[in-house]
Amino acid sequence: MASSGNGTYAGRLMMFRTPRRLAALLLVLPLSMAGALPTSATAYASTAATATDTDGDGVPDTGDGCPTVPAGNPTGCPTVSRKASLTWLDGRQRLQVRVTSAEKACVARARIVVWRVRPNRDFKVAGANVSFSGRARFKVPRRASYYVSVSPSYSPGVAECGRATSRTVRVPR
Repeated sequence: MASSGNGTYAGRLMMFRTPRRLAALLLVLPLSMAGALPTSATAYASTAATATDTDGDGVPDTGDGCPTVPAGNPTGCPTVSRKASLTWLDGRQRLQVRVTSAEKACVARARIVVWRVRPNRDFKVAGANVSFSGRARFKVPRRASYYVSVSPSYSPGVAECGRATSRTVRVPR
């Protein structure tokens, strides 16, 4: 910051390179020119009060992910639950993960992590996305127990998808 006799100034030092020498340029912006910015919290509140809210959930339509569906989330979209199931396919020698939800967008390409149960701390075996139908298969070592977790996500314009954890499955010998 620099100050002069006629006002207070905010400055920024910028460096640029010329072919012959290195020079510094001090750009100065009078703070009085920044008067377009609101200076109090009431100015921000009055700006937010004039924004339209079609669904009445308290989130203005400009920042509402789902402007026609009321929801109490910061994104403005409703929360949808998911379920994760893990089964051992004996004939294929694989673990199969299946993610289900009432909203199709919460199933397709959901991010999952397969965990191996250990006495002190569980071990991450694999991380992947399920298919568009919500399924994935993994080849894993036998004689161990596994479970899967699904990360929460946000599908723009549709819903906030919740997290899920499957039951533990023991893989036979």
